[in-house]
Amino acid sequence: MAMDDTDKRLVKGMIWSVVFGALAYFLPWHLPGLGLAGYKDQKQEERDAHEQLRQSGDKYRRFYGPLHPAYLGDFPFDEPSDPLGQPIAGLKSLYTQSNLDIQNKIEDTKSISRMAFEDWTKVPEKEQRDPGVYFRYMWQLKRNRLASALNLAKVECMDADIGFSKYGGDVRMAENETEEMLRELSIAEKIIGLCVAAKQRQENFEKGSGVQPEAFMRILSVKPEKSVASAPSSLIPNPRYSPEEKNPGSERFRKYLVKPGKPFIQEYPVQIVLQCDINSFMRFLHSVRTPGQFLVIRNLEIFSPFIEDTQVDKTEFKSFQIDTPGDVEKKLHNKMNQEHVLVRMSASGMDFFNPKDFPHGLYDSPKNKAAPADNTRRRLRTLPPATP
Repeated sequence: MAMDDTDKRLVKGMIWSVVFGALAYFLPWHLPGLGLAGYKDQKQEERDAHEQLRQSGDKYRRFYGPLHPAYLGDFPFDEPSDPLGQPIAGLKSLYTQSNLDIQNKIEDTKSISRMAFEDWTKVPEKEQRDPGVYFRYMWQLKRNRLASALNLAKVECMDADIGFSKYGGDVRMAENETEEMLRELSIAEKIIGLCVAAKQRQENFEKGSGVQPEAFMRILSVKPEKSVASAPSSLIPNPRYSPEEKNPGSERFRKYLVKPGKPFIQEYPVQIVLQCDINSFMRFLHSVRTPGQFLVIRNLEIFSPFIEDTQVDKTEFKSFQIDTPGDVEKKLHNKMNQEHVLVRMSASGMDFFNPKDFPHGLYDSPKNKAAPADNTRRRLRTLPPATP
């Protein structure tokens, strides 16, 4: 049956509708400024926007609550509920409490790591006119008490001055210098006491086990050193680094640079050299870190005396002989057996300070170096030797 003009127009209209529909869905060009884009592209843009919104919502969920599903195209749009976040005042309170908790944790860690210096390490008010005299008195007192404890425990100390032989008894000292040396004296006393206690514990253990006691401890030297301010450091990428650089001395050779921070720790190192049995030394190591008695061990060297039997290199063994005073070389092999070792290490006590108040450390800060007033007309004298 032949189509009349109306049928032809109807068919053409259907054909054109299909063509326009296909063009609308698969429009090959994208002109956002004119609002021209295919339906397929628009749906993809909508999905991308939903995904981006979902990711942003996950980041802000903690503060503002979850997004309503309608914003993500999951449900027909209805009136969204109020966000589940908190007002700014509430958030500020949370941040303040969080900062306070962190500060308390820092203080707890510092209290554990800080050396608990006793009251006598502070110059008494009545002694502030002549602080050096007070140090001289405390040094004599601690030296005599340690001598008695060492003798009772049968621990030999080759340095009767417990590391202060260079001091010589001069009392011309400022108050801050005196307190620094008092802390050094305190740590030297603590380390010697730990050596004595370690030997005694090992000896008691051996006696309790029914074996012949072999615990042995001899302190060859004690050397308190000047305190130092320590700072943290971090590695940062070197902007001038070049993989092609072959010269180790060039700045471009290093992939990372060390960036120092502000110092906030004052360390009081004491170097000590021991001759002891390995079990007593292990007990010593177990005792250096307890609350109020936190010692940082550095530069630990352990040698067997039988290293001198080597035919190649005796450098390490000779270094012990050079560092020890007087007739130690002659006595070094006394009572030495295969359980004995030679130990050299640095043990440091720590205290903390605010870098804003002391940018260069507790004793190098200008605030702590005020010129002594007339009360420092100290009697520049040396006291007579102490009577044990």
